[in-house]
Amino acid sequence: MALSIRMQWLPKAGNRDDEYEDAAWPERSLTAAQAVVRCAVADGATESAFAGVWARQLVRAYGCGAFDGDGWQLALAREQTAWQSAVAAKPLPWYAEEKARSGAFAALLGVTFGEVSDGGRPWQALAVGDCALFQVRGVALLSSFPAADAAFFTSRPLLIGSAPHNNATLTEHLHRASGDLQPGDRFYLVSDALGQWWMHSLEHGAMPWDEVDGALARRRRGFGGWIDSLRRTGQMRNDDVTLLRVTWLER
Repeated sequence: MALSIRMQWLPKAGNRDDEYEDAAWPERSLTAAQAVVRCAVADGATESAFAGVWARQLVRAYGCGAFDGDGWQLALAREQTAWQSAVAAKPLPWYAEEKARSGAFAALLGVTFGEVSDGGRPWQALAVGDCALFQVRGVALLSSFPAADAAFFTSRPLLIGSAPHNNATLTEHLHRASGDLQPGDRFYLVSDALGQWWMHSLEHGAMPWDEVDGALARRRRGFGGWIDSLRRTGQMRNDDVTLLRVTWLER
């Protein structure tokens, strides 16, 4: 009854690995046999200060259950304090200090797979910003959250801020969804560049999950080479890319 989790990521073309500002939980590919499994992706806003640090904090907090139930606002406040402390401990030039005072921003999407019940596993998801999840059963797209079409992905999504004063409208922009996971289903959690490509592909009659699965199946630079090709041909904009594919292994 285990979940197979495949994690892949790539920085922007031309950037070093340490300039990657997305994040994922879990942080590596694995097989999860726990009764409750949490997965998350976050996309740090490049123009904000220490966005990668903030994105990593958010997915780790979600993965540890800090955002379960109604206590997410307290959990967020703790993460904001931790981010401020971590940044304050860094020696920064004056202009970086000014930028840091405005805080970091990131999109977050998390999904929790519950205990097996009546042959299925219930799932619950939350999202702020423009990361997305897609659930595929057989050859059909079963769920798309929170993206309904390619137009969902804009240049100005509302994001979670590391500074409390930047989150005045956060509650009304926090989206939730739920559903049922069956053996053989595939879940794809993606940051925005891959999500936008997915929806464009879907709107042109393709089945984007086939391309993703094919890239993951190739051994030598499969995923990275595929993303590079999409960027070169203009099918995907040049941005950090993160993917978690979650599969409930067949009995």
